[in-house]
Amino acid sequence: TGVTKRTLDYYDEIGLVNPSSRTSGGHRLYGEEDVMRLERVLALKYMGFSLEQIKSILESSKLNWKQSIQQQLEMVKKEQERLKLLEQALLGVSYSIEFEGGVSWPIILNMIKILHQDPEEVFEQYQQYLDHEDMNKIKAVNDRMTEEDMHEWMQANYEIKKHLHLDPSSEQALQLAQRWADQAERMFESDDELLGDLWEALQNLE
Repeated sequence: TGVTKRTLDYYDEIGLVNPSSRTSGGHRLYGEEDVMRLERVLALKYMGFSLEQIKSILESSKLNWKQSIQQQLEMVKKEQERLKLLEQALLGVSYSIEFEGGVSWPIILNMIKILHQDPEEVFEQYQQYLDHEDMNKIKAVNDRMTEEDMHEWMQANYEIKKHLHLDPSSEQALQLAQRWADQAERMFESDDELLGDLWEALQNLE
């Protein structure tokens, strides 16, 4: 398994992975279930869970090999979603500094919040306005967005923010609004129903 004897000693000491039996000379003997548990510990540790969290996860259920692998796959998918959200938050901070010439603390705080949240929790506040299908569409948009897309989207938002003093009916204001709308339609593939639901959510959650 590539695990050192010292590590196995420690896992045994804290009750994380205990051997099924020992030889008369005191050497630990690990059976199939012990190895499966060790494999899960190593996978969860690789994913960033603390030993305390891993112990809690393992004690919550007794799984066979197939179930164990399936549970780890589900955790990996959740971690991928979380890292994607974190990537976008970090890009948001970077572009905020680029456009505004300084740090935007609201964006920094949102990034910290995302870092400590489950992906499902990030969208929880929208559940009153968006159904399960809407949520899946938004996640698909997040998956499709490239760094260039994110940059263009942030720039469109920044330009509007910078020109809030303009008369909404002026030519420049209309051009900025049209640029924003065109990007939104491109991102959401002209899904008017979804855009309407999102607009309602943003208005009420501001």
